[in-house]
Amino acid sequence: MKRVFIFGFLLLSIFAWSQTQIILWHSYRGDEKAALKEVVEAFNASHTDIQIKALGIPYDAFADKITAAIPRGKGPDIFIYAHDRIGGWAEAGIIDPISFFLEENTEEQFVEGSWEPMIYDGEVYGLPMSLKSIILFYNPNIIKTPPKTTDEMIAMAKAHTNAETGEYGLVYEIANFYYHACWLQGFGGRVFDDNNQPVLNSPENIRSFQFARDLYAKEKIVPPEVSNVLVTTLFNEGKAGMVISGPWFRGEINDVPYEIALLPEISEVGKPAIPFMSTEGVMMSAKSKNKDAAYVAMEFLVQEKAATIMALKGKQPVALKKVYDNPAVKNDKYLPKFRAQIAKSRPMPSIPQMTSVWSPASTAIAAAVNGNKTPEEALNEAQRKVVDALSKAGYKK
Repeated sequence: MKRVFIFGFLLLSIFAWSQTQIILWHSYRGDEKAALKEVVEAFNASHTDIQIKALGIPYDAFADKITAAIPRGKGPDIFIYAHDRIGGWAEAGIIDPISFFLEENTEEQFVEGSWEPMIYDGEVYGLPMSLKSIILFYNPNIIKTPPKTTDEMIAMAKAHTNAETGEYGLVYEIANFYYHACWLQGFGGRVFDDNNQPVLNSPENIRSFQFARDLYAKEKIVPPEVSNVLVTTLFNEGKAGMVISGPWFRGEINDVPYEIALLPEISEVGKPAIPFMSTEGVMMSAKSKNKDAAYVAMEFLVQEKAATIMALKGKQPVALKKVYDNPAVKNDKYLPKFRAQIAKSRPMPSIPQMTSVWSPASTAIAAAVNGNKTPEEALNEAQRKVVDALSKAGYKK
């Protein structure tokens, strides 16, 4: 009996030793996190030689942790993130191209617009998992009909705002540049010109900052110091009529009725808000010691079984075409609206220069909204910081 036990233990030890562990980093919360857990369990159950270990990293710290950890040989083998950092990470040798692994028809499996953002300088650096942009959520018990214009949005929000009771008509991360981009681009603004030079202090961008400032200080329809936690809390407590967020927000809503609608037309210019569109993909660390196994894991994460789980349980607008033939996905009342908003969105720039924009731009919108600087002052300072950073990094006109 003792010999059988020892023999069995040795077999288990050899089996465990022969397995390749792939570390996966993600920043999912709520239903997205639960869906990814199910996907990872499905992979591990169907593979004896490769096992995925998934680790959640807070979104706000994610990009910095990737940038710091991978060059030191730490961090994940693969990770899930939006496409906007691909250029910078590719130039820095943080991620590896995966073109070598691709089959001839790989690109054809994904919905239009999802593949191109994964490409930098002629190489493919990730497999698309989902397409995401922000959209307007609303509580139909509070907002009966969603606004078609920002004038309507402001009027509805004012009618349902009572700061004393902590109720607000509109809640979103107003001082976050990612969310602000829908107004900036709707006003005709841009981050870079056609020559990839920063144009943060353009008149259109300044006007968009003033618009955000007015929502907060003049109309007083957005609460102060808005975080993603506050957005979720207020909506779940029935204290937010409208919320601007992305498909991930669906997984954070509790027992509160909700509907979604396209972002409104900006009344001042007669043009729709244009949010950033991101392809969220799975990418490979340049320092992974198990790249063949890492790609096997990557491929599983985007194929039909996994993508169906991420669509139905994770509530994501996934990138795999085939999933939309599934009756349960096809009949989802929300996914078609997300796809319609994505069609009216603009891909985030993925050039390396974009990495230098996020921090100064977010600092600028926060300063403008809070009144610490005028919109023009805030954007002039952001422009100087970005130009200086790009110059130090060797980018020249």
